[in-house]
Amino acid sequence: MCRFFATAPKGLNELLREELMSFGAENIKTQPTGATFDGSLEVGYRSCLWSRLANRVYLVVLETELPNQESLSSVVQSIDWSQHLDKDGTFAVSFSGQGLGITHSHYGALKIKDGIVDYYRDHYQVRPSVDTEVPDIRVHGHLNRNQLTLSLDLSGYSLHQRGYREGIQVEAPLKENVAAAILMRANWPEIAKQGGAFYDPMCGSGTFLVEAALMASDTAPGLAKSGEMLLNYWLGHNDALWQKLVEEAEQREQAGLKDLPNIYGSDISHKSLDVARNSIQAAGYDDVIEIKQMAVEQGRKWGDWQPGLIVCNPPYGERLGEEETVKQIYLKLGEYLKAEFVHWKAAVLTCHTELGMFLGIKAKRSHDFFNGAMSCRLFRFEIEEEWFRQPALQPKQDLAEQVLQLQPDLAETDNAKMVSNRIRKNMKGLKSWVKQNEISAYRVYDADIPEYALAIDLYDTLESGLWVVVAEYAPPKTVNPTKAKRRLYEAMSVLPSVFNVSPERIIFKVRSQQKGQDQYERLDEQKAFFTIVENQTRLRVNFTDYLDTGIFLDHRQVRQEVAKLAAGKRLLNLFCYTATATAEAVKAGCKSSLSLDMSKTYLYWAKHNFMCNDINEKQHVLQQENVLEWLETATQNPKDLFDVIFLDPPSFSTSKRMDGTLDIQRDHVDLIQKTMKLLSKNGKLIFSTNLRKFKLDTAIFESEYQIENITQRTMPKDYARNMKIHQAWLFSRQ
Repeated sequence: MCRFFATAPKGLNELLREELMSFGAENIKTQPTGATFDGSLEVGYRSCLWSRLANRVYLVVLETELPNQESLSSVVQSIDWSQHLDKDGTFAVSFSGQGLGITHSHYGALKIKDGIVDYYRDHYQVRPSVDTEVPDIRVHGHLNRNQLTLSLDLSGYSLHQRGYREGIQVEAPLKENVAAAILMRANWPEIAKQGGAFYDPMCGSGTFLVEAALMASDTAPGLAKSGEMLLNYWLGHNDALWQKLVEEAEQREQAGLKDLPNIYGSDISHKSLDVARNSIQAAGYDDVIEIKQMAVEQGRKWGDWQPGLIVCNPPYGERLGEEETVKQIYLKLGEYLKAEFVHWKAAVLTCHTELGMFLGIKAKRSHDFFNGAMSCRLFRFEIEEEWFRQPALQPKQDLAEQVLQLQPDLAETDNAKMVSNRIRKNMKGLKSWVKQNEISAYRVYDADIPEYALAIDLYDTLESGLWVVVAEYAPPKTVNPTKAKRRLYEAMSVLPSVFNVSPERIIFKVRSQQKGQDQYERLDEQKAFFTIVENQTRLRVNFTDYLDTGIFLDHRQVRQEVAKLAAGKRLLNLFCYTATATAEAVKAGCKSSLSLDMSKTYLYWAKHNFMCNDINEKQHVLQQENVLEWLETATQNPKDLFDVIFLDPPSFSTSKRMDGTLDIQRDHVDLIQKTMKLLSKNGKLIFSTNLRKFKLDTAIFESEYQIENITQRTMPKDYARNMKIHQAWLFSRQ
């Protein structure tokens, strides 16, 4: 048995584990950039020949502890190097890690080189030559504190270099092993076995196409360069074993080439296609892979293709320098997929997760990847009508448009001018505050004139600029409905000129008193999402589908308070809704978090808020729970304590998923007391509510907790006219 270490790009360690297991590896231990494993020499050879994911495979020759820095050369000198390198051979040394005062890789490599040279001087009175370009063996040393590992590089080059792209200069290429990992995640090997076609509509230099062909033909990725690997020059090399494995790989390739699925690619750039043709020809697949020049907006299948897999890596934005241009590319790609590829599978890689929203297809799964240093996400789709969504663009709002078109003359009435003047006055008073605090969503009118009972919010979105969301407070039955409708029309008629927006940008809703789950009932199915920025955090909002937009604007300062307290700490967010508070806390430096809500819909929304901010969902967990039931269990024997807890429950709830009801006035004492059991010794609990007549039972809490009313300092300026919009308290232990 031998010990090996395989390196791989960041984020591929679990896939690498599965691959190494298929080669017969044992005792696999993954690390962020690779895995150690045990196995026979054959297992190591198979890894070199067949790994689609590894960069390098090392054979470990020594693992030991060093007592001090000076012992490094002598420990290296004690190894029997005659088993690895002839006295007339050449070698090169690399070094990584640090410890024992060694912080420079060149110094570490020099000490290892000295040890090898001293060995040959002592035993053979010769000095082997160092050759950094084409050595017979490459020795790699890694130091972690005082733990030294010495290994031989079996390939001598990065295994992602399959050979088909050598001498070809490509701008920002996707590495071959990362492309292979994406194909594995997208389940291409199984789809290929079933005869499904493969298509990359933005194929660029053709990396996905060639890697897909290598997989489908069962070709070993290291086969083309098997004669160049350094293991051929290693004295411990078993050439008979290696040749047997190479012959086996050649036979498997010949068998696999007999029944290949169709593989297609297209791209708008003829220069990219020229590069792709060279790569395809170098790989030997010019009679298998078919490519043509075509933009996605002009795209059509050019044959009878068996439904299979579409994989592509569209531009990220940095490449084109135009964010809006890239969004249009995603929109057109989504339209192309929905028009031409129903019943196919698709996988799209992007380094800006919010761009996935512009495809207009709901992703079934997603995976984190790295393209070099760039953090990316792979979205996987089933192209079926049930998953189609309206892309993150302008929603139609027929009701507001109808109101504005019916009574355009009302904008000239005295009452309409009165409403207009009040809104303009409010906006003038908020102007400097909005600019200074970089506010992109705020309230400009809240029934300031009682007869015109509207709440008007402005949303300045990243995708398409300004939107106006108008909610009418349902008039009481004592108000004449005809008069109420006329007042509504008068107020609505002035909004386009006041805000300088078209009627299509004005969203109209009716807000009545909500009970239980009514506040979460769906109003529409447009699924048009936009992005705003609050406290340096990107948040997704929806203007049409629900009564609320996915963010409670009056809680802006409350979220800021939570974020400030949670910096470097652990956060629990109960009744998290779309987890905007958690997202802002993470951007402010929150160490880890758990966010709970009963609604699957809002947790999915929260997931997209996390995606927009590249939040690690392993470190910051979203969990579907009945919070009341969860608290009962979690507080019985509390093991996990939190430094900061945000408790913002609904005022009243009768959800179908909840046994009984939640009445926050009636139940708040029990709810707070249970929640405080999960708070660490020096922790802070922020409790808030929007119930206007709510009264905190301070007498029960004062003997046990310190309580600070933070309502005033968490009331934003745009809600100063309505100080009853929410109440908030800060709890801590005595």
